[in-house]
Amino acid sequence: MGRKISLTLLILFSIVFFVSFSTRHFMYDIPKVWNIKQLESMHLPYADTSIKLGFVTEEYYNQIADRISYKTYPFYMPGNEPEGYYEWLANIDPVVNFKEQDLKTDADWIKAGELIYELPMNFIPLDSAMLSLLPALAKRWQATGIHADKKGIIPFVVISIRKRGKPELGIESCGMCHTKQMPDGQLFKGAQGNFVADRFRNIMTTTNPNWQNASLENRLARFYDFNKSLYYTPWVNNEYQESYKKIKPEDLLTTHYDQLPGVQSRNNGSFDHPISIPDLYNLKERKYLDKTGHNLQRGIEDLMRYAILNQNMNMSSSYNGFIPDPVPADPADYKRGKFSDAQLYALAKFLYSLKSPKNPAKFPVKLLEKGKAIFIEQGCVSCHTPPLYTNNKLTPADGFEPPADHFKKYSIFNISIGTDPGLSLYTRRGSGYYKIPSLIGAWNRTAFLHDGHLANLEDLFDSSRFSPAYTPTYFKPIGVKQMAVPGHPFGMELTKDEKTALVAFIKSL
Repeated sequence: MGRKISLTLLILFSIVFFVSFSTRHFMYDIPKVWNIKQLESMHLPYADTSIKLGFVTEEYYNQIADRISYKTYPFYMPGNEPEGYYEWLANIDPVVNFKEQDLKTDADWIKAGELIYELPMNFIPLDSAMLSLLPALAKRWQATGIHADKKGIIPFVVISIRKRGKPELGIESCGMCHTKQMPDGQLFKGAQGNFVADRFRNIMTTTNPNWQNASLENRLARFYDFNKSLYYTPWVNNEYQESYKKIKPEDLLTTHYDQLPGVQSRNNGSFDHPISIPDLYNLKERKYLDKTGHNLQRGIEDLMRYAILNQNMNMSSSYNGFIPDPVPADPADYKRGKFSDAQLYALAKFLYSLKSPKNPAKFPVKLLEKGKAIFIEQGCVSCHTPPLYTNNKLTPADGFEPPADHFKKYSIFNISIGTDPGLSLYTRRGSGYYKIPSLIGAWNRTAFLHDGHLANLEDLFDSSRFSPAYTPTYFKPIGVKQMAVPGHPFGMELTKDEKTALVAFIKSL
């Protein structure tokens, strides 16, 4: 009898162990990211269907070295660092802080994903020459609105130790653009970022001795070549793609100083039309990624692919044979490296875990009730459907007629809301559509509409913005003082009190 009980317990233990192991294995079965068929099918076709998108081969991609995630250290506004800080950093050994074998639970993966969210893509040696430049850099940063927190730290960049005695300034992480520093110093990761990254990059470039010692002709050539790689769209003959050529040589040093928090001159877009940075909340429920809905999200593996594409692999894609930034012939020479599939999986798990913070401002209950009623009466729920406050659909840009087969393949709300069509028709992100955004967290955003021309929700309901004599309250293209800001013509007939109630409701979401 005892032997039977023991045998039964052994069998039960084996079953429990097998189920537990199988479940854990299933839960963390890391998808293969660089799958050409899946990459092709996650991209919507271009508005110009003659354009064929190609990718770096799987064989090449798999040979690119994986990035190693090392422990990082705070970067202080020069003059605020502790005494002897850089001497101390020069004597630290590198510490690897992402180890896939140690990740056993969802919480482990999410925590590790936060490290990848902060992992820099590019590095600037903090050698003696650069350290000597830091005081001058600090003055230029502060003069252009780049400030430290109360501890003297610039939280959007870090110091990396990848080799003992070689500290580096680490830049271009996901968090550099998608972290918001609040007035009290609190950091909201996944929010619409407010670090003026374009100004920061511009200062770092123009302070470099290689730039300062170059002739004006050489500087201009480098400027044109760089912007061509970022924005040139050979199948488009439109001034939308030629705006960088309007820059006067004497303005090269300050080209990006007018860029504002919350907007970003993004690759595959347009130099003179930056994109309003989205927040990263409720990503798991979103069907489309990018302002133009250029990428489907059918599962976590598509978010992983989107992340690696936008960490510059899309710059090595082929657009009818045009490759903005060709990869070197030997994968070993691709110095930037790539995220491993495990790193991308962890990053996606972290992003999926992010929830929008609630607005600390409180509104009267009756005001919110009135605003909600107006939200419903005005038909806002058609596009901004609860509970996500988006219907998860695409809306066509002006000038684009969705092909009949798109209505079977994609979720389309077949009404154009009249916003500027340039991003969707004249760029390398040109799907012909715009994604209908969620209103959750709108209280903590600025730079409204996809091109960031409006500073706040109140401006969205100001009918004077349709006039060519209107002065945009946020981003303005170089040399432009007044212009119409078209699109989203809804709610204009509401009274002032009704608009106040509607805005209050939206800010409560």
